Amino acid sequence: MALTITVPREYGYVLLAAASTSILNLWLGLYVGDYRKAARVPYPNAYATATEAATSKEKYLFNCAQRSHAQFLEQLPPFLVTLLVSGLKYPVLSAGMGAFWVVCRVFYAIGYTRPHLEGGKGRYWGAGYYVPTLALLVMSARRLRSTSLSTGTPPPSSPDYSNTLADIAAPILYRSPLPSQADLPVYVLNAAALPDVAHIKYDALLPYVLARLPNDEDLIGGKGYELVFFAGEEDRSASVPKKSRPGWAWILRAYNVLSRLIRKRLQKLYLVHQRSWIKVTVEMFSTVVSPKVRKKIVHVSSLSSLALHIPIEDLLIPPSVYLCDRRIARDIYVPYVTGRRAFGVNRPLLITAAGTSRLPRVLRESTSFVMMDDNVKTEGLFRINARATLVSILREAYDRGQKFIVWKEEGSVLTYSHWREGHGSVMVEEYQHAEGFTLVAATGLIKLWYAELQEPIFQQASYPFLRTIVESSSESFQTSTIIDLIGEASDWSPLSKVSRQILTMHLLPFLSLIAAHQDWNKMGPYNLAVCFAPALIRGLDVLEDTNIISTICRILEHAVTYWDSRYASALGMDVGKFNESLRVPEAIEDREDPLDITASPTMPLHLQTDGIMLIDMDNGDDEGERPPLPPRTNNSREDEEDRPSLPPRINMEQVSGEESNVSCIMRRKPAPVLQSPPRYSTIFTQSPASAEDLPVYTMVANGRLRSSSNIETSLDNILHNTSDTAISRKPVPNSSDHN
Repeated sequence: MALTITVPREYGYVLLAAASTSILNLWLGLYVGDYRKAARVPYPNAYATATEAATSKEKYLFNCAQRSHAQFLEQLPPFLVTLLVSGLKYPVLSAGMGAFWVVCRVFYAIGYTRPHLEGGKGRYWGAGYYVPTLALLVMSARRLRSTSLSTGTPPPSSPDYSNTLADIAAPILYRSPLPSQADLPVYVLNAAALPDVAHIKYDALLPYVLARLPNDEDLIGGKGYELVFFAGEEDRSASVPKKSRPGWAWILRAYNVLSRLIRKRLQKLYLVHQRSWIKVTVEMFSTVVSPKVRKKIVHVSSLSSLALHIPIEDLLIPPSVYLCDRRIARDIYVPYVTGRRAFGVNRPLLITAAGTSRLPRVLRESTSFVMMDDNVKTEGLFRINARATLVSILREAYDRGQKFIVWKEEGSVLTYSHWREGHGSVMVEEYQHAEGFTLVAATGLIKLWYAELQEPIFQQASYPFLRTIVESSSESFQTSTIIDLIGEASDWSPLSKVSRQILTMHLLPFLSLIAAHQDWNKMGPYNLAVCFAPALIRGLDVLEDTNIISTICRILEHAVTYWDSRYASALGMDVGKFNESLRVPEAIEDREDPLDITASPTMPLHLQTDGIMLIDMDNGDDEGERPPLPPRTNNSREDEEDRPSLPPRINMEQVSGEESNVSCIMRRKPAPVLQSPPRYSTIFTQSPASAEDLPVYTMVANGRLRSSSNIETSLDNILHNTSDTAISRKPVPNSSDHN
């Protein structure tokens, strides 16, 4: 069998370094020959005897030169082997080490023959050859170790093919259904799906993982591909031990196993949820090794940051990545996409292109998954509470319009295709091996959808009427009463039309189908009513809501029990029509839920803005007549003539002088200079001459300054009501007096 060895393009430098050793060997032979001639040592004697070397300096130097050449010949074979082997993997570095080794051998020979350095200590000049010798040895060992790693896997029909390893590799590295904005295939590498090192042999798993990348034939005529690497660890509890991951040596070997074309055609590498030291290491080595590689790497800390570079709503993101992102950020915000499409919208039931009502996508997909044969028979359905984080992740994904969501519970797997112009209907490949959301998450999502309706199914205004129905029906309800209550055509029902549509289109037929399997799931009509009743009310009084739950449970229990026999045909929603409502709509525009622009924003608080919605009043299409504007004030000259005339101005120059007697002129008395009152005590002088001699103080009453006239009046009263005795305020005692 022929053996094919692929050498890199730079391997010529390695051969040049190996060929330089022959030139070095020739030079050393001539170098030793000069010393042999000077020492007069005849052939075939290899060395001069010890006695001759002790008595003759020329013979001693000849022995040193001969020993340097012999030592070179001893080190040459292992050097050439390690050089040629390591050059297959590290051609440029190996060639550089080989050239350094040759230079060190020259200094080794020259230093060995220095006469002033006794004992051959001059050979230390070239002792640096040990560095490339050890480096080539390590690189050769890595090259030989990597020969056991290969990207090729045996064909599935071969007995050596392992289905177990193929199933493990599927969620680790997979291709996202939709291409990138540059129309390049996007591959997702999920580190959270890596198994424990103690349970799997990574050398055997690596070929199955790398085989999922595009091969050389696909990349020869293509533009390349993009890779999204989710480097975060899986979300685990305190009781679950941490998995051991492969070391960096294995990761470097796996990278070197890749062909040069696969590494070159990588256009973008997005590193998500990485640690800080990994980012620093990657930046440092990518800058030193190849600046081109550094331009391809994009570091992002969360999915919200990744959304600024690529549309994450087009990616197939596994639940483990969402859980890892929840530890970094509370939510995911995608510009122009994040909003409300399914939960808490103004119109819970959408209108199709044909003008009929349809279920939203979240109810259609989650209900279809629950109604699968194996899932509907699960014991305790809707009784087991889902993890709140997973339900919140799903709620956010449907409101964001995530294209691909995989539901998976043991042997049941459900996912839906997405239609895109230019690509047609795109489906998740190998969805059987993809990570998915569980059945418990689906049941919790359905209850959350009902709980977050803007208008609850049973409004608080309908509570008295519901009590009247229950009190008047001691044993069983009349069929006409329930039909009038939940029927869409009812005129006197206290429930809104949307609430009645939701009850007849989804809730009641859905619960009746689950109750039909109560022999397996142990969920009868009463149990289902108890689970759903709290999600159907949301009044202002919590105590009143608590009291009405039992009444609603009786109504739901009766409606679910007799749905097939009494109400399904009367309300026009049999099993066939209900199953048809769960199918994917034929119209493409009805498959996705539109963004509700009238709902309250769900973006982060720091991105929310409060403002006023402006309505274009110039648009002629608005229905109704606009209110008339108020009459505009007339500021014409005719109105000015009706106004009373102002008094004439007085010329101050004409009335100046002491004897001017103009009664219409009022002179303002100048304001006295205000002084701040004393802080502690005030002593008035005895027998003040007049009030004008007293200082005028600023007095505050009820937060307002008193006028100067009030101040003068107060002072006059004080002077007239007191004798010549001085009036004083008792001084504030000093703290030192108490001591």
